[in-house]
Amino acid sequence: MRNLLLTLLLLHSIRATANIPEYGLHIRSYPLHISRLTGMALENGRSVKTEGIRLDLEFDLWVRDDNVFGTLLRVITHSGENIDLMYRVAEDGSRLPFLLTGEEIHLFQRPARMETWLKVTLTLDCRQGRITVCYDGENREIAHRALKDTKSVRISFGRCPFDGFTQDDVASVNIRDVSLKKNGRQIRLWKMAQHAGDTCYDEISGIPATGRNAQWIIDDLISWRKVYGRKFDTAPAIAFDSVGSKFFVTTDDLLHTISLGREDEGGKVKAETDSALITGGKYAAGLPNQMIYITPERQLLSYNLTENIYSIFDLTRSRWKSLKVPAKDPNYWNNTVVYNPVDSALISFGGYGHYLYNNELLLSYPLHEGKPPQHIPLPDIAPRYSPASVLAGNRLYIFGGRGSPSGKQELFPRNYYDLYAVDVTDRSVKKYWSWTGTPENGDFVPGENMIYDPENRCFYVLTSQSNGVLMKIEAAHPGFELMSLPIGVKFDTHYTFTNLFLSPGLQKLYASILLSEVSGASTLEIYEINYPPLPVSVTSVPQPHAAKGKSSFRKKYAIPFGLLLPALLLSGAALCWRHYRKRRRTGEDEKEAERDPAPAPSPAVPAPAPVFEKEPVIRHYDLSRSCICFLDRFRVLDRTGRDITAQFSPILRSLLIILICYSVKDSRGISGGRLIKLLWHDKSEEAAKNNRNVYVSKLRAILEEVGDVKIINQNSYWRIRIDDDSLCDYWEIMKLFREKEHRDPERLLELLTRGGMLPGIETDWADPFKNDFANTAIDFCTGFLQKFDLTDSLKLKIADTLFQHDFLSEEALQIKCAVLYRQSKVGLAKSVYDAFCNVYKSSLGIDYPHSFIQVVKPV
Repeated sequence: MRNLLLTLLLLHSIRATANIPEYGLHIRSYPLHISRLTGMALENGRSVKTEGIRLDLEFDLWVRDDNVFGTLLRVITHSGENIDLMYRVAEDGSRLPFLLTGEEIHLFQRPARMETWLKVTLTLDCRQGRITVCYDGENREIAHRALKDTKSVRISFGRCPFDGFTQDDVASVNIRDVSLKKNGRQIRLWKMAQHAGDTCYDEISGIPATGRNAQWIIDDLISWRKVYGRKFDTAPAIAFDSVGSKFFVTTDDLLHTISLGREDEGGKVKAETDSALITGGKYAAGLPNQMIYITPERQLLSYNLTENIYSIFDLTRSRWKSLKVPAKDPNYWNNTVVYNPVDSALISFGGYGHYLYNNELLLSYPLHEGKPPQHIPLPDIAPRYSPASVLAGNRLYIFGGRGSPSGKQELFPRNYYDLYAVDVTDRSVKKYWSWTGTPENGDFVPGENMIYDPENRCFYVLTSQSNGVLMKIEAAHPGFELMSLPIGVKFDTHYTFTNLFLSPGLQKLYASILLSEVSGASTLEIYEINYPPLPVSVTSVPQPHAAKGKSSFRKKYAIPFGLLLPALLLSGAALCWRHYRKRRRTGEDEKEAERDPAPAPSPAVPAPAPVFEKEPVIRHYDLSRSCICFLDRFRVLDRTGRDITAQFSPILRSLLIILICYSVKDSRGISGGRLIKLLWHDKSEEAAKNNRNVYVSKLRAILEEVGDVKIINQNSYWRIRIDDDSLCDYWEIMKLFREKEHRDPERLLELLTRGGMLPGIETDWADPFKNDFANTAIDFCTGFLQKFDLTDSLKLKIADTLFQHDFLSEEALQIKCAVLYRQSKVGLAKSVYDAFCNVYKSSLGIDYPHSFIQVVKPV
């Protein structure tokens, strides 16, 4: 076992070390205007004392073939003497490095090697007045009397920023690992990696190197690269083949095939485009975003969900197979669509048409002729357009979008930042979280698809924020992590269609952005970024100034590079140990909040669903059958456990909720007049009563499937009665709240931890009940904490419950962080604290006033 652990550890370390990202400073030069050239001054532009010492300047150098001419490095002494490392063009066209001292040239014999890293050392011996240069293994030693007794020097790379010493010819190079030594002792190290804008801080003492027009190589890892762009007279349709790594773009008469990942003669990756005339048939839809490439079938399909029309493109004959022409205005603008290879269904959710947003799950079967589509309303999810989705196993994950609770465009539209999972087999809906308030850096809508990363248990989504950025979201907790710099596309056209695709073979994410005007004039642009992407916070973060102790700065900020290998070793050991422990713990209770989902499948099969399991607990309530649920979401199950929520139209759902809420509040229920006023206020008295009677009859029929649930009309009041064979979680918890002594708090907590009351229902008549429930839940939790001596496990449950009903609960924060801290789970406690601070600031616009230590160790 020990040898296995060591072997796994070594393999993990080698793999991780091989993936260290490239870094350095790219010095930009000609053909840019001089105002855009890069300059970088070491030591914040101040002088480095050199009197009576030997100063070594060492750095790694990559000579780019863009413009190998001009200045690489300039050193200015206190007396104004210049020492420059430069390049010039030889007679044979090769580029030669040379040293310039004053006006004297000192040539190197070998031409500059390009497009590879090499070492350069410049030594200034101010005692002897000598300069030694080692350039890529070639040494030059030069006597320079003006250097003797020099008191100080200033050093810059690229375009020199020092007054009176600027120059316009700058060599195009990359530099990294810039080191200064005095008499052999290292005093500075600028990695030229992590940075704050144009500034990079030294790893030893925190002294900045300040630049202008800095271009950081590490930013390339979080930057989108444009691989294709074209203008069209009419809006084209776009689809992606993830196996072949190619886009299909169709117009009325042409099919453009864009193959990615091809190298030209110089080794640079480019996109190749092949265009073919479409010889016949019709594109099925009236919208540009209604086309998909079905990977398992190797078929290009256009679809018209409004009219149930489908057309497959024959790639060998270059023609559409259907001749049907769209006749109706579409109902599914900016919906999200995935293909399920299990039953060959197209799964659509949301969309917009005729001034209405929808929350319909639409299953259609274009490969099964004659099989009718299924239209399934999802009342737990607010109507919206432009959501993002991905299919993982039998779960359709849906994130965000824009819409309104009523579905009407004119009634308070808003952006949604929430994550749901819809089980495509039983149509059940699970809500993971909802972000309240405006996200940091502003509102956004997502693109039409997400990418699920099973290894990291997260989702990647392209958003419109900041002119196009990639974000990471997780089911485990709300929030958005920035994974790219902005693309820079202005989403200011009338119609916008954005998609995110993954090429497993090329290990790239591709973003397609189609911007269209009402006239049809459109621009299509395609961008790529490496997969899996790196967080912006890892590659480009502000580095604070050093504290007074030099060693403390190095320990704190040199981890990404100076301590990388030990960190990798530790992480490898931890992974191996966890693997060993998992095998030893078969049959035991695993107290993890989540577990890893299955590995990623081939592109032909959707990824398996991530699983988020809680630790096993004793259940007091059976909510698997004969139940009416208000907590977490509205849901109804019949006697057999079948989910019959879809049978409830908006009116039937409202009628049931009103009857239950008023029956809990008042044993008599609700008066007939009040019921009519709430649901049929726009009708005459006779019509309203007729409607009431019809819907009560429908509701009674459905409730018979649930169990012994009766609607009773007595003395002009309507109420509902639920007998022992059925259960309503809201009714039960309100009964428990009214008990004078809570002798069994586990029952209350079991129901409370299910979630808030009717989160998808937003009406004036429901708000008082929801507010009363939330306030009562908060009062119970806080009072219970003060009254009893509780176990840590129970405290954590109560803290989570408080957060569900008040996401800014400082008491919940203090409890959870203090318990985790006391259990030596400091990192987890700090993560909870940081997440709370972010939500606090985004909601209230101010920083949270208490430090982490104040929270975990209150006075």
